[in-house]
Amino acid sequence: MKKVITKVLTLILLLYDISFAQELQLFDKVVLVVNSEPILKSDIEFAKQWYNVKTDEEAQEKIIDSILLYQQATKSGISASAREVDDAILNIAKANGINSLEEFKRKLAEEGISYEKLKEFIKRDLVANKFLHFYLRQTLSKGVIEGQIQDIKKVWIIFVSKNREDYGQVVSELEKSLNKDNFQSFAKQYSDDKFTAENGGLLGDVRKGDLVKELDEAIFNHKAGDIFKVETEKGTYFIYIEKEDKKLLPKEDFQEKSLEKFKKEYEIYIKKLREQAVIQRL
Repeated sequence: MKKVITKVLTLILLLYDISFAQELQLFDKVVLVVNSEPILKSDIEFAKQWYNVKTDEEAQEKIIDSILLYQQATKSGISASAREVDDAILNIAKANGINSLEEFKRKLAEEGISYEKLKEFIKRDLVANKFLHFYLRQTLSKGVIEGQIQDIKKVWIIFVSKNREDYGQVVSELEKSLNKDNFQSFAKQYSDDKFTAENGGLLGDVRKGDLVKELDEAIFNHKAGDIFKVETEKGTYFIYIEKEDKKLLPKEDFQEKSLEKFKKEYEIYIKKLREQAVIQRL
């Protein structure tokens, strides 16, 4: 991934000039909305360089996939810390012969590149990439013969977003009535994570470090059979740990023989996310 980012950033530095950036600021407008998240004209122009594509249509498709994965990742409790984002940016800077973030910011400003826009794209793609590895690992681990034995927990979730009007009522109902026998039906009825909801709230096999800190700590401080809730900034998670196990999980750097399967599973997953999404092209 570092090589790809380095190559793309070099193109950005060469092709994205100050006058063009100023023009974007003057004429920026919303051109795409993905599940209520607006995408600006400047996002599309930046994406053409970031993803190394030539047309607005190609850039829009790349952004849509990235946003859908990012949105699903955050609902599933996956994120990237500010430190991870800074480290990724610093790695890009070093790959371009720059040794500090401050120096890199100055260089970007000289070239008319928005540091905040770069940071936004990096964070979104970091989270999307994490989620892809988490989700596809469970598919690719079937029949794996090489990897590492790791402690995992089979986890089911119900996510109740604070944005819903009946948030308090739903949380109260789940606090009173939720148990392992009705968890799946309640997930289908109430969960705002529609992708896991359609499977009764099944998140899958979770290893330590997969999810955001508050979810990770809560899950690995509970045992099989426990049902508990975790409050986060975006909403409340109700979590059921069905079982604990040790599994042989594949290495994160997938072997070449797995890439074709990886690609196929990725395409299936993206297609399902798109089918459930509300995408408006303005």
